[in-house]
Amino acid sequence: MNLNKEQAIFLAIIDLILVYFFTGVILLLLNDYGIKGIIPNYSLSLTLDGIINGYPKIVESILLALLICTLLVFIIPFLPKKEQLHGSARFANVQEVKNKMKLFAEKGIIVGKKGNRLLRLPGQQFVALAAPTGTGKGVSIVIPNLLDWTQSCVVLDIKQENFSITSKFRQEVLKQEVYLVNPFSFETHRYNPLTYIDMEDNEKRDLQLMDLANILYPHGGTENDKFFNQNAQNLFIGLCYMYKDLTSSQEGLALLQDINFTPNFTLYGILDMAQNMEIKLDESADTIKGFDKIIEFLNSYEYLSQDTNNRFNSYLNIESKNTKSGVWSSFITPLLFFQNEVTKKSTSQSDFDLRDLRKKRMTIYIGITPDELAKAQLFLNILWSQIISLNTKELPEHNKDLKYECLLMMDEFTAIGYMPILQKSVSYIRGYALRLVTIFQNISQIQDARPTGYGREGAKTLLSNHGCKVYFAQEESEDAELVSKLLGYKTIKQTSRSFNQGGKSGGSTSRSVSETKRALMLPQELKELDYKKEIVTVLGNKPLVCEKAFYYNNAYFMDKLKKVSPTLRRVKKIPTQEQLSKALLRKELSIKIKKV
Repeated sequence: MNLNKEQAIFLAIIDLILVYFFTGVILLLLNDYGIKGIIPNYSLSLTLDGIINGYPKIVESILLALLICTLLVFIIPFLPKKEQLHGSARFANVQEVKNKMKLFAEKGIIVGKKGNRLLRLPGQQFVALAAPTGTGKGVSIVIPNLLDWTQSCVVLDIKQENFSITSKFRQEVLKQEVYLVNPFSFETHRYNPLTYIDMEDNEKRDLQLMDLANILYPHGGTENDKFFNQNAQNLFIGLCYMYKDLTSSQEGLALLQDINFTPNFTLYGILDMAQNMEIKLDESADTIKGFDKIIEFLNSYEYLSQDTNNRFNSYLNIESKNTKSGVWSSFITPLLFFQNEVTKKSTSQSDFDLRDLRKKRMTIYIGITPDELAKAQLFLNILWSQIISLNTKELPEHNKDLKYECLLMMDEFTAIGYMPILQKSVSYIRGYALRLVTIFQNISQIQDARPTGYGREGAKTLLSNHGCKVYFAQEESEDAELVSKLLGYKTIKQTSRSFNQGGKSGGSTSRSVSETKRALMLPQELKELDYKKEIVTVLGNKPLVCEKAFYYNNAYFMDKLKKVSPTLRRVKKIPTQEQLSKALLRKELSIKIKKV
């Protein structure tokens, strides 16, 4: 066991104290007082008197006492323990939490509470939280971190509860730029995924478009699925090139003006250009419509570049009408999400730049309500993928402007679906000043097959890169058994008695003691874990049982909310639930969002 400086000093003090008292005992023994003579002749000042007056054998007594006490204090306690047959799992003590796990840090991700002290995970490690519905993950993990984390943050905000409670504090007290993204509401900040595609960058635009196309039309599934999605990708990228062809030349702009069609570089704009573009140059001419005929016309007048045609050709050369129809259906299906009036406006442009997350302090709440969550999977996947992609292109040490960390609070993680970029980058994104808090209901959700989950091996890779894991009471028996195994086993002694009847001579009783294995926590104990309790594991350390860090009964967090709420400020002590609800109803804790 390695001792730090504080521990070594403490043990040295204990050693010297023991040496002082034990020297007197040895002095009496060496001077032939015998064991019976110790009690009547020993005094607390005996060692001091012996040194001052030069009692016989005082030096030998001091050296012998020093040797014995040093062995007792510094050596024997740290000798290798007898190996336990079935394991020696146990929970961490307070000293290990402080000195080895370093969880009493001033800064970091809040993972729980021990006594009156918050537990924060410092450094660059990620946190995974397994918390079934209704176990308090929002009020004990998400909201506390939003009130404590001073740098940038992006949070998936189911029910918009986090926004309602923390947005004003983060804007007015932490002085951050705060945004709310909800594609299903006019009260939102706008986000257009195509903002980050630079069509003027001949070197990188194809890769940028391919990254987005891979999300819209993933390659998984059967060979048939791969064929249709590959061709859908080509259509999508070709239409983006077509937008550039028509809007970056005088001839193209003149044509658009003549046919009274204004394309937009948005996901709806791409769909609109594919479905609704018509060409009629004069009253006598026939109207040209339908994608194939539009492309034929544009090529006849050389409006389209070779890059554009290269993407369209694989679709246009399909001979089977049914196959062609299937490819077209595959192409338009994901884009239909963006055609309703609300989503069209909420994705018409970007009110913020995701590339600024590490350049300045900003917070983005992705406020999609539970009833819309299933429909929003594609949107969420695009947004989170771009957040990771755009912020893993340049290391902070290579750009002095990248001076902030960004906390990615991925609540309801499985609602986002499979993200190839996260699977690929989870092992290295910490170097880019990104920290993950991955929150899910149960492990089996992540183990689902793509596109909803990561599969068993993918889930294993993903979770193994989270150095800290937090477990609330487990709902599923399978998860409870898995967590029980992860916590390990301890060796316990088991006593058994047997009685042998001996007829007329009477009987005899025998007693035997054996060692057996017991889980540190049984699956049933994990399922019955108290609502206020949680288990925290940090890589390379003993597990820890601690309390959840509820924000609403903690003066540290409530004092922060009092800074922005007149209602709460009038309360001298910790506000009651009723007083907190009143402040929420008056919208004293949240910022106002203008309609788009």
